[in-house]
Amino acid sequence: MKIAVIILHYGLIKTTKDCLENLSSKIEDHQLILVNNSADDITSLSKIIKNTILIDNRKNLGFAKGVNQGITRGLKDKDIGAFFLMNNDLRLTHGGFNQLILVLNKIPTAGIVTPILHHRGGYDWGGKFNKWTGMVKHKNWDNKPKTIQSAEHVAGAAMLIRRKLVEKIGLFDERFFLYFEDLDYCLRAHDARFTIHITPNVEVEHAVSAGSNSVARTKYQWLSHFRFVNKHLGRHVYPTAYFYTVFMYPLFLVKSFIAR
Repeated sequence: MKIAVIILHYGLIKTTKDCLENLSSKIEDHQLILVNNSADDITSLSKIIKNTILIDNRKNLGFAKGVNQGITRGLKDKDIGAFFLMNNDLRLTHGGFNQLILVLNKIPTAGIVTPILHHRGGYDWGGKFNKWTGMVKHKNWDNKPKTIQSAEHVAGAAMLIRRKLVEKIGLFDERFFLYFEDLDYCLRAHDARFTIHITPNVEVEHAVSAGSNSVARTKYQWLSHFRFVNKHLGRHVYPTAYFYTVFMYPLFLVKSFIAR
């Protein structure tokens, strides 16, 4: 199975360069699609890995729209059977794409497979969705699992998506400029009777949210959470869900400004 690896560049050239140099020895015959969501000239970055397809937006169109551009381009190649979304602040440290493909081959219902994410908080085994708040809680563990795990939600930072899932449920919802687009996609995958899995045989190192400052992160989380609640949650949970939207996020935003 051939994979289209989709990486969005947000404006940190050295970060993207380090990611691509790490990936260059591991990508094998898979296709890299580099999406430029910044004003930077990244022609030189597109030459690090041969045959890279560059989508040169020269402005930030948002995570969902940038990813959708990459997926749409990859769909033109009939040999591509899956799409790997990869943050530009990731480093593949253990295993590779073939181990991810093995999970798709082993579990016919698998629509999404992710590696273990390791960051300063520990190992991320995926998250649990709270239907009362519209939030996802990720627990960080001191070690990684020994076997393939099922999950309700996995982060879009490193996500392998089966082509058949895209053909079934479509692209990411571009109303989510940043954040909650991955949770939305996971819920839609579950609704379409696909399963989500994490494999310990592949590991990536993640410098969390290297592409945006804390104030910007909080603002986008606030707006996207509001949209998510309106899209997915019923009226009976509006009081608890909107508590986060109306009260908690403004508090986080004030704290972010103070910490600057």
